[in-house]
Amino acid sequence: MEADRVFLAVDQGSSGTMTALFNEKLEMIDWVDIPVKVQTPRYGWVEHDPWELLESVKSGAQQLLARHPEYLEKLEGIGLANQGESFLLWNRETKEPVTPVISWQDSRSEQFGSKLQEDGYDSWFHQKTGLHLSSEWPALKVYEMRREDPKLDLLCQSGNVIFGQLDAWFIYALSGGKQLASDHGTACRTGFYHLRQGNWDPELLKFFHGEDLLWPRLLDNVCHLEGMDLGIGREIPWIAGGLDQSVTLIGQRCIRPHTAKITYGTCCACWMNLGREILLDDRLTTSVAWKLGEEWTYALAAEGGASGSIITWLQDRFSGGWPLEELSDIACKYDDQPSLVFVPAFQGLSAPYWKEARGTLFGITTGTRPEHLLRAGLDAITYTIKDMIDCMPEFERLVVDGGMTANDYLLKKQADVLGKSIRKAEEKEGTLMGIAYLCALSTGILPGLHALDMTEGEEIRPDRKDDGQGYKTWKRSVQAVIDYYNDKI
Repeated sequence: MEADRVFLAVDQGSSGTMTALFNEKLEMIDWVDIPVKVQTPRYGWVEHDPWELLESVKSGAQQLLARHPEYLEKLEGIGLANQGESFLLWNRETKEPVTPVISWQDSRSEQFGSKLQEDGYDSWFHQKTGLHLSSEWPALKVYEMRREDPKLDLLCQSGNVIFGQLDAWFIYALSGGKQLASDHGTACRTGFYHLRQGNWDPELLKFFHGEDLLWPRLLDNVCHLEGMDLGIGREIPWIAGGLDQSVTLIGQRCIRPHTAKITYGTCCACWMNLGREILLDDRLTTSVAWKLGEEWTYALAAEGGASGSIITWLQDRFSGGWPLEELSDIACKYDDQPSLVFVPAFQGLSAPYWKEARGTLFGITTGTRPEHLLRAGLDAITYTIKDMIDCMPEFERLVVDGGMTANDYLLKKQADVLGKSIRKAEEKEGTLMGIAYLCALSTGILPGLHALDMTEGEEIRPDRKDDGQGYKTWKRSVQAVIDYYNDKI
């Protein structure tokens, strides 16, 4: 039976843009995945071309509607999950970017963040934002960019420069400059947003030199913004949006308090649904997960460490090309160097440590092979997750997703290290599914998130024989890295 109502769901990430066409039964009709480039013009700088990211969103929609022209008139709108901490500045008069997209991975404000920590600002920042001082947050980067570039600073003083994360940029550009908006969950990952008050904070704006910038209005995660021109033959409305990680909570149906998900992506991302409670933690971050009408849902979040980036780094530098489907078998085979420990602090140590550091290997011998590094890297991922989970309240349900869940060694090791069962997500594209659920809410197809049943997924149980020695060694290694870099940085 042909679908009567369809919508586009987009997951715009740091390595690509996935766009899917869904029908009213929440079935994926078709999808496209468009890779995007990452630029590293200087050490620690990570950027994207704003126009390329915009074009990837438009191109995905165009390709799908070219394949399925029968759905064009039935298309009810577009929803998009965004990278959150990635942002840019653009000129209101010319509608042109004045900076590249500065990625969440960018660490140009690292020294500034360390200085603020040394000066005792972290508690003040944390109480306001729910975040901890880190080079990840746009507020620190805006300050640093304006300090380093007098021309940019002067332009910002004109009052014509707009700050926006990627959702705001897409909405603005697709509407021809008529709409400027974002959602609370995305905004709260900037360092400019007051978590308890639910708005852009004047004191934070002044402190980080954002008071003369123009700011998006903040909307619910389901909304209706007319006039998005994707080049498909008709304009459609923007009907839903959100931060990728919190959207994935919805996609994996972690909609009850104390249900949690781990995403093994470029980094490790562990998010727990807190319901209506704002719980601050000295080691983790607290965010708005989503806002639907008068209902605010918050999340306790830990992101950082390396995950997929470990595999990418090893593949590029050492392996000569391991087939991804063989990584689990390789890790199981090379188990003869248990003292080898890999602390992959490529961009420093984030949650729960929040320390500037660099990647370090312990226990290398003349017999150490790339395969041993692979196993140590996979172990490091599981230890990083335990670091995060140990800071959180007891979870009712823990779902794991992301491409690396295909690695049986990783998942078994994760359950062993946690000493608790985990659930492998049945839904492989949790972020896309989450934005689809929000689109369904926006269009009335879904009456509420309560209508979503929790799916169980494959249970991975721990091995009772795990004695925790590997994790104890990991903790000692991390402390050694912290001590070393505290003396050196």
